[in-house]
Amino acid sequence: MTMEQRNEARAWLERDTVLHANMLEVLRRGSAEALTVEEGGVLLYDTGCGAWMLAAEPAAAGSLLDRLPAGCDLFVGHDMAWFDLARERLGLPEVEVCYSSAYLAGEPLPIPDFGGELRLLDRSWTAWLCAHYSHDFGGAAYMERAVDRGMVGAFVEGEPAGFVGFHDEGSIGMLEVLPAYRRRGLGEILQQAAINLALERGQIPFGQVIDGNTASLGLQRKLGMAVSQSRLFWLIG
Repeated sequence: MTMEQRNEARAWLERDTVLHANMLEVLRRGSAEALTVEEGGVLLYDTGCGAWMLAAEPAAAGSLLDRLPAGCDLFVGHDMAWFDLARERLGLPEVEVCYSSAYLAGEPLPIPDFGGELRLLDRSWTAWLCAHYSHDFGGAAYMERAVDRGMVGAFVEGEPAGFVGFHDEGSIGMLEVLPAYRRRGLGEILQQAAINLALERGQIPFGQVIDGNTASLGLQRKLGMAVSQSRLFWLIG
């Protein structure tokens, strides 16, 4: 992969920075392999999360899908216009349709006083995080990687009240506020903390919100995150 290829891919993806934030972050952090750039789209493999990612105009999607290897079991597509084609080609059973959000302002967000403190968690918290995360998402090994990437915990009167981290592909996620601490604005504070941590580390602060989760989309917009007009989709084996 040459610098020229990376620059061409970046220029293509920046036609819609918000929708393609995940692929731009993969290029930024240098975890892209098998990069293909054509006039009609960009295809790459992310070694960070093990997914093939494709952004393509509808007319070019078929030829770029042909480049996927047999046995591809994790795929992200960035245009619902060729969702049916991709699903037919890959035959993967699980589907998640999302909006992409990205914080593009570049300036850290002010964190309001909430009567507690924010801390970076270490691996000693892995079992606790797994026990309190409301989704089954890869178990302890996945959570350990999330901690290594940067997991922020919110503490109130010394007690853990919630947390937020980053998924393998770089999106802000795993946002959880414990039931006893909900309706205090901690979800917003944790999201702000994750955005600021991403900015501090030179990352693109972005998230992916499942289609239909209006509360989460509202939170993204409230914090100044742009939300994609189009949707992307995950196909999972």
